[in-house]
Amino acid sequence: MKTLQYDFELDNAIFFHHYVLVLVDGEMAGGGLVGGYDKIDVVVGDRKYSRKVSTFVQAPPPQIQIDFV
Repeated sequence: MKTLQYDFELDNAIFFHHYVLVLVDGEMAGGGLVGGYDKIDVVVGDRKYSRKVSTFVQAPPPQIQIDFV
């Protein structure tokens, strides 16, 4: 898993639709696709996360199983 720190890494995550895991104080705070960013915040999914407090990690998407009955 790769930590995203720089703008070009966030641009690549947007362009290549990489799943991003958001960590705050070492605990999972959210995850999803990067929707945009500025100097202060990064939008992941539908929420804004501060660049100062959060860590953004490129990760594989969560695995799910759907049973069709």
